[in-house]
Amino acid sequence: MPVNYLLLSQQIRDMGRDALSRAGEIRQSLEQLSVRLNENAENLKGLQRQVEEAAAKTKGLRCAVPLHESLNAHFPCTLPAPASTIFAADGSQINPDPHDSVLYGLVNIGVFCIQPHSGRVPLERTESHLLFGDELYASGGMASEDLVALLRDVQERRTLAQLARLATPPVITLTDGPLELYHEPRTDAAFKEKFEDYLRALDDLAIANVITAGYVSRPRADLVVRLLTLNEESSQPTVSGISDIALFHSILQPGERSAIFRLHSRSADEYKDRKALHFFYLNVGSPSRPAFARVEIPQWVAENPQSVQTLHTTLVEQSALSGEAPYPYPLIRAHEIAVVKLSDRQQLTTMIESELARQGILPGSRSEKQVHKDHPGRTRINP
Repeated sequence: MPVNYLLLSQQIRDMGRDALSRAGEIRQSLEQLSVRLNENAENLKGLQRQVEEAAAKTKGLRCAVPLHESLNAHFPCTLPAPASTIFAADGSQINPDPHDSVLYGLVNIGVFCIQPHSGRVPLERTESHLLFGDELYASGGMASEDLVALLRDVQERRTLAQLARLATPPVITLTDGPLELYHEPRTDAAFKEKFEDYLRALDDLAIANVITAGYVSRPRADLVVRLLTLNEESSQPTVSGISDIALFHSILQPGERSAIFRLHSRSADEYKDRKALHFFYLNVGSPSRPAFARVEIPQWVAENPQSVQTLHTTLVEQSALSGEAPYPYPLIRAHEIAVVKLSDRQQLTTMIESELARQGILPGSRSEKQVHKDHPGRTRINP
C-alpha cells in the first residue's frame, strides 16, 4: 500500500476541525480588513508614506502601493472590446535528465494570434530550441530546472516583441503568470545574463507601445492585505491565509476591475522606470460563477488609461469565449500549441539517439534507477 490511509484518516479529521475553526477566525479578520479598506479608500498619500517607512525598516517588504484610484474602486467594462491584435504566448520545457540515455533540454514556445471581429483566421506559431553542449553547462554545472524555465520566459517575451513590431496596433501581448520572475539563483552569472535579455525584451515592447500583460488566474497573493496591515507589529494579517481576492470578492462584480496598484518587492526593484510593475484584480466570471485574476502590467501600460481600458475589456471578452471556466481564450490556445507531450519527448530522444549513432557515437543507456522506475508493477525481490 503506497499511502498509509489509516494513519492519514486521523490527520484528515484534524484538518477538518482546523478548517472549521479557522473559517470563523478568517471571517472575523476579513470583516476588519474590509472596514479598514473602506476607511482608507482615499488615504492614498498616507498609505504611500507608510510603505516608504516600512520598506526602510523591513528588508524584502512585499506589498501593494496605491496610486491615484480609491482602494475600493471598481470599474466596469463596456463590450465589445475595441479592435486589436492579440498575441498570446506560452511555453513548455524538457529539463536535462541525467538518468536518461541522452542529455539535452528543450524550450518550446507556442504563440497564438487573433484579431477579434476582423474575420481573419487566427495564426499559430511554434518555436523549439534544443539545449545541448555548452548551453547545458552555462552556469558551471548542468542547467537547472530554474535556468531552463528562465530561458523559456525570456524566449516567450523575445518572440512576442519580434511579432508585435510587425502587427497592426493596438497590439496586446499576453502570457500566463506574472511578469515578475522568481527564478533562482539570482546571483548566478547565467541568470543575470538571461534576466538582462528579459528586461531588453520588455524595453522593445515599451518602445513599440505594446499593451503587455501577465495573467495570473485564481491568485493567492495578499499584497493589498499586507498594505492594510503595515501598522501592525507584523506585516502579516492577524489570521494567515487571507488573500486579496477574498477582500475584493464582494467589491468586484462580473466584468469589473479593481484600482491599479504598484508592486513593491525586492525583485520588483529591478524593473525600473517604464518597466515598473503594476497590477489590478479582475473578475472575468458571471454572477453564478465569479472568476478572479491578477493582471500584471508595466508602467507604460498603467499610465495610459486607454491602454488599460482596451486590455480590461479584451480580457473580459476573450474569457467569455471559454465557457463555464472563464479564462482568456488566446492563452488556452497558446498552451495547447506549446505543450510537449511524453510522446514528443520519446520521439525527440529517439531522433537524437539516431543522429548520435549516425555520427559514430554510441548513445548512453538509462540509469539503473530509471530502469526500475520505468518497470511496471511490483519490484519486490523474492529471496
